[in-house]
Amino acid sequence: MKNSFYRVVEHRPARRSLYALALFFALALVLSGGFLAGQWRADKAITENAELRLALSKVQEAERSLRNRLVDAELSVETQKFAVTDMRDELTNMHSERTELLEELGFFRNLMTSDDGPRGLRVGDFNLLPSEGENKYSFAILVTQAAKVRRQVTGEANLIVRGTIDGDEAQFALADLNGSAKTPLKFRFRYFQDLSGALTLPENFAPQAVVVTVRTKNGPSVERSFPWSVEEA
Repeated sequence: MKNSFYRVVEHRPARRSLYALALFFALALVLSGGFLAGQWRADKAITENAELRLALSKVQEAERSLRNRLVDAELSVETQKFAVTDMRDELTNMHSERTELLEELGFFRNLMTSDDGPRGLRVGDFNLLPSEGENKYSFAILVTQAAKVRRQVTGEANLIVRGTIDGDEAQFALADLNGSAKTPLKFRFRYFQDLSGALTLPENFAPQAVVVTVRTKNGPSVERSFPWSVEEA
């Protein structure tokens, strides 16, 4: 029979309790540290998130501001374009008005100059415009006088339209071209007067020139010829 050895172990229940308690505290400490670390990281993440949200809000606000400035700049550019266009149109109109005023000034200068050319009654101009209807036209005769002392003059004006019919020469007086009009045309003025009327050309008549004749009651007649030229309406 073999010999058996036995070991005698001291039974210490208090030590086991201490080990368990130490293990519990160690575990609690680890868990607390992990919780605190997680809480710190969470707080840090929340703070960073808030900072990022604030930065994003500032960027979005800056973007909106830049967009508004861009829109304002585009509107300003468009407004300036319209303003420049209006100024160009106004400048063009001013040039046109200036040209018309210079022409009118030249007209009145010529009208008021008594030492330029022969004195007395003059046929200043003749204008033709188309009227409604075939071969119908309206006309205007400008009658002036050149004199050092302009007194009121009274007289009458007439016209003849010269041309061809089927290749043959022909001419018609105003009374032949407009039977309803009072002919000759009467005038009474001191400086100038526009005489207007209407005429209808015969069929197959090709007009070439208009001869205007004016005369005062006690003076000689004055005649001037104009080519047939119809202005655009």
